[in-house]
Amino acid sequence: MRYELGGRAFVHVGESTVEHDYHFLALQTAAGLDQFEMQAGESAEVFAERLIRQVIASGKALSLLGCLLVPEPKDPGKRAGEDWTPEKGQETARFLGSLTGEKDKAQVRSLVATLLIDFFQSGLASVRTIETSSNPEKAGPISNIESGTIGMGTGPS
Repeated sequence: MRYELGGRAFVHVGESTVEHDYHFLALQTAAGLDQFEMQAGESAEVFAERLIRQVIASGKALSLLGCLLVPEPKDPGKRAGEDWTPEKGQETARFLGSLTGEKDKAQVRSLVATLLIDFFQSGLASVRTIETSSNPEKAGPISNIESGTIGMGTGPS
């Protein structure tokens, strides 16, 4: 998918390198996306909003986007993300953070939500509920989050 932000075109990284995978894993952990649980009685929407706030509060939201988005390649034969480096990811994160237009800001917020939906859909996360009783066997996966149907919309277009 192609995203227009601040007059520049970005696409998903696509096929990634080991360095990229490890960098993303480190950012994911630093953002607190490695350990979280849905509270008993918490709706999927409230849970998703809490995670978005957590990612933003961690200070890693833009870095995560910089790890997942790259400037659209000018050479049609080049794969997106083929030359991704942590430095280029930070450059993208700084660019996204410098945007001032309301439309761009809304799209960045939507991309953060989309990041979390994609995170759940890819199976990287296993969400469990915290039961009010002390019976951990009752906790299980949250199917509507795993299927990506949380109430966050369909992401940017």
